[in-house]
Amino acid sequence: MAFIPTLLRRLTPAAILALGLGAALPLAAQNPFEDVARVDDRAITRFEWVQREKFLQVLRTPGVTPDLAMQALINDRLKLSAAKEAGIVPSADEIRFGMENFAGRANLTIEEFLAALDQVGIAEETLRDYVTVLLAWGETVRERFGARARPSEEEIDRALALGSPSSGTSVQVAEIVLPITPQLAAISEERADAISRMTGFSEFETAARQYSISPSASRGGRLDWMPLSKLPPRVGPLFLTMKPGEVTPPLVSEVGIVLFQFRALQDHRPPLSGNATLDYMRLRLPAGADMAAERARLAISADRCDDLFGVYFGAPEEQLSRDMQPRSALPRDVAAVLDLLDPGEIGTLGNSLIMLCARSQTSDEDQSREDVQRELFSKRLESYGDAYLEERRADAHIEILK
Repeated sequence: MAFIPTLLRRLTPAAILALGLGAALPLAAQNPFEDVARVDDRAITRFEWVQREKFLQVLRTPGVTPDLAMQALINDRLKLSAAKEAGIVPSADEIRFGMENFAGRANLTIEEFLAALDQVGIAEETLRDYVTVLLAWGETVRERFGARARPSEEEIDRALALGSPSSGTSVQVAEIVLPITPQLAAISEERADAISRMTGFSEFETAARQYSISPSASRGGRLDWMPLSKLPPRVGPLFLTMKPGEVTPPLVSEVGIVLFQFRALQDHRPPLSGNATLDYMRLRLPAGADMAAERARLAISADRCDDLFGVYFGAPEEQLSRDMQPRSALPRDVAAVLDLLDPGEIGTLGNSLIMLCARSQTSDEDQSREDVQRELFSKRLESYGDAYLEERRADAHIEILK
């Protein structure tokens, strides 16, 4: 159950109720049972759409909109389709255990959690469907990519030597971006599969000059050195264990099918910098707030985290909170913001302002090989899963009806 989200930690029934009462219902007055989208032969109803938006708000997902809820449901249909093809169907006991585990993250029994959801109009089946997809997709990805994602002893040694990815680690890569227009999609997929198996710099550069639609094509796809933390979260961690010349799995994006070839890695951090424990505060502002103006105001009135309590005296925890965790345990978007901050500095994440209070270091010796192995395996598996989902999305017939 390690993949069950931790977003509900310390979430009380009162907090769930407060969040849910503010949820906007997209077009709720219309027929809740009509189809609003189709993914191949699977329908999405208005009821599911409304429920998912409310549920994401309860989970405190940043930037919840009707479109975000719709895209999440589309992904669910694609994941369940992949699981069905693989013969994976979670049992009733597994689903019940997953729901209990999910509720336990909020320090609630499943009965208490369902009662709290019911108070804000979220049905039990919404939680059940959500957990079912988590279980089915997690098992599908592990079965399909588990062997490829498992790190070797050499890779674990290297990751221990480098520690967790941070702004002090830079990587040099080359890229190839293949077109995904309807006329060229099939050809690009075949080329991407061949390119992903390349190991030589020269052959990759030749392919980049010949096929890539990126401006870097004229340079053989070569990019300048860049901080590892600046790369997409599903890509950056892969380079910690790749060997020079190896190529990432194809990644489908808005611009095309993207492949990166690893070339070199530089670690600029002091010795034994290890895994940082980050102490930070998060201020959640209402939708539509002038983030730049508020950030400028706090830059003058708040030099440290304790000052925020004075500026926002009496603010509830769901608006102003302080937390301290190892960087590896943080949500990826939060960690990416904190990587760029020094203590006392403020960054922006959606409708939130984040201030770094302190960054403490633990020796690499405190990291067990088992911990590093699990972290590398999890990140690789997630990366393969994301790429597989994008492939299925590109092949699917998706129709938005409303």
